[in-house]
Amino acid sequence: MWRSKRTRIVLIFALATPVAQSAIGVFRISGAGCCEIFNKALNKPVSDYRKVFLRDVVWDGALIDRCSVVFYSAPSSYTGEDSVEVFCHGGLSVIKSLTGVFLHLGFREAEPGEFSRIAFENGKLSLNEAEAVGDLIHSEDESRGLLSSEAVAGKLSNMIKALGDEVDALRVFIEGSIDFSDEDYDFISEGSVDERLFEVRSSLVNLIDSSLVSTKKLTKNRVLFFGPPNTGKSSLFNRMLGFERALVSNIPGTTRDLIDSEIFYNSINMELVDSAGVRETDDLIETKGVALSGNEVHDSALVLVVLDHHTESLAEDFASILNKKNHLFVFNKSDEGSPKQVYDCVVSAKSGEGIQKLKKMIFDSIQNTYKGSKKTFIVRERHLVLFQSALSSLDACIDKISKESDVDVAAEDLRMVRATFDEFLGVKYPDELLGDIFSDFCIGK
Repeated sequence: MWRSKRTRIVLIFALATPVAQSAIGVFRISGAGCCEIFNKALNKPVSDYRKVFLRDVVWDGALIDRCSVVFYSAPSSYTGEDSVEVFCHGGLSVIKSLTGVFLHLGFREAEPGEFSRIAFENGKLSLNEAEAVGDLIHSEDESRGLLSSEAVAGKLSNMIKALGDEVDALRVFIEGSIDFSDEDYDFISEGSVDERLFEVRSSLVNLIDSSLVSTKKLTKNRVLFFGPPNTGKSSLFNRMLGFERALVSNIPGTTRDLIDSEIFYNSINMELVDSAGVRETDDLIETKGVALSGNEVHDSALVLVVLDHHTESLAEDFASILNKKNHLFVFNKSDEGSPKQVYDCVVSAKSGEGIQKLKKMIFDSIQNTYKGSKKTFIVRERHLVLFQSALSSLDACIDKISKESDVDVAAEDLRMVRATFDEFLGVKYPDELLGDIFSDFCIGK
């Protein structure tokens, strides 16, 4: 059941659309009594909820704009509080004037993610659903957007809640076997505890295996140019962009810092990242650049291993470095001759040969990360850590039950499983966690 958890009345507003000239601008307002307060600025009060009304916003006798206005009454709103949505013309002068009206009425400008944080505090969203809102806002392709939408709708939360309920039920049977050990009744056997524990474990393992971990960098579809120095990575990087962004030189080690830039291809944004060449070196600055490249491999959606005639023998070494990481082997400098081995793509940064094919291969590879990987959930790193912790506690419980030893500790193992599920859902959470999560949101959400 919904109940407000806020202990003080705070009236907030924010522009929910970008600050730019456009056809329409949208403001959001939230807080107890905000509807009545905003009525003071309208030529005719709005007295009904969840309907669109056309009203003039008037201040100091001047018409600011004619707007479409929707009022929401608590708890039937996104935040669970009284709320207003104002649809105005998108001119910057209108946006500025309306902002002044809201401030004069006593509203405070919202902080990033504050609307979603209020929704969480009021029980309108679980914590992972609120996080999924942020993932949905930052998603730059259809596949990731669909996974985030399902999370916002509660698909993952509902699964975790169901697993948590089953864990609680199993703990009751285990504790019953302790409390009534003198009774002629086998709680473990009658409750099918063994089988049900393995079913919970199977569900949790499947959840972990089918989860796509989202990071700030992965949401940008980062494509890393990786490989030995002087194979033309920077030249290929510049050719893909269509302009010179990275410094090009025949001297190995010229690129020492990460250089990134975005391109738009087939409806998705891709962030191309040029990196330092991987080689043994005594140059401290270059060494740090190489180490940075290695870290970037983990955070990239796709790694392009760029080799040429002089470095083909290193292909197996780079394959072992990347292991299961999504990657493509690219042979550069085809204008100087054909490769001796088979590559995913053969290009020439100098002539432009194969560049369009490479762009398409990159696009297909990124798309297949979501469509072809059988990933059904998008999660954050903290979620995966919690799931793995729950699995560890669950395995400890199963081991004790199978050996019929330390049954009281087995019950405590299940309490730990439930605690990790509660932290995932936001029933319990560290104080600093909310600030970390909602600070990533845009203002107006």
